[in-house]
Amino acid sequence: MSQLNSTDSAKTISMPKRFTDTELWDKEWFMQLSPKHKCLVKYVRDKCDIAGIWSPNYVLASVYIGERVNQDELLAIDGGQQFELLSDNKIYCTGFIDFQYGTSLNPNSPIHNKIIEILKKYELKFDIKQVVQKSNFAIPKIEDVFDEMLKRTDEYNAKIQSERFFTYYDSNGWMVGKNKMKNWRSAVAGWINRSKPEKRQVNTEEIKKSLKQIANRKLSEL
Repeated sequence: MSQLNSTDSAKTISMPKRFTDTELWDKEWFMQLSPKHKCLVKYVRDKCDIAGIWSPNYVLASVYIGERVNQDELLAIDGGQQFELLSDNKIYCTGFIDFQYGTSLNPNSPIHNKIIEILKKYELKFDIKQVVQKSNFAIPKIEDVFDEMLKRTDEYNAKIQSERFFTYYDSNGWMVGKNKMKNWRSAVAGWINRSKPEKRQVNTEEIKKSLKQIANRKLSEL
C-alpha cells in the first residue's frame, strides 16, 4: 500500500457537524456490503463537504479503512445508487441534501445559499423553499394619515384625502398591487401627488347672511 506523503499528512480537514443516519445499518443494501465497503460508505459520507461532494483521495481512504479501495468499487455500491461521479471526478453522495437539510433549501440561509451555488455548479437537482417574507408594516390610524397629509396640503384637502386614502386601503387589505404595503407614509406622498386639489365649496346662504350683516352695520352707522 502506498504511504502518505508529507503534504497529505500535514493537511488538517475541519469538517462541519452533521446528522448521522442511524437507520443506515438496517437498510438492506448496506447490510449486504462487505465490512470494507461499509467503512468506505461511512468514510465518504463523513468526509464530503456541506453539499455532499467528496474530493477523492483513495490513498488516504485506504489507510483509514485498512484495505485498498478505488473509484470503481465506490461507484458500484448498491448498483450505483449511492454515489455519482461528477464532471471533475469528484463524488456526489446521493440523498445527502435531503437527509441533512430537508427536501428543500432556503435561499435566505447563508449556508443553504452556499450549497445552492455548489449544486448549480455541477447542475445537480434540488428544490428551493418558498419563503414568505415577514412584514413590519403596521396599519396607521386615520388621524396619523391626516397629520401626514397635512404636511403636504391644506387642512381641507388633508381631511378629504385622508378619509379617501384610509377607506381605499382598508378595504383592500392594505395592498399595493399584489404586494403588502411596506411604508404608508410613502403611499400618502404618492396619493397626494396623484390627487387633484379640491376647492372648498362656497355656502351661498352663509354669504348672503354675511352681506346682510355688513349692510345692517353700515345702515346703523348713518
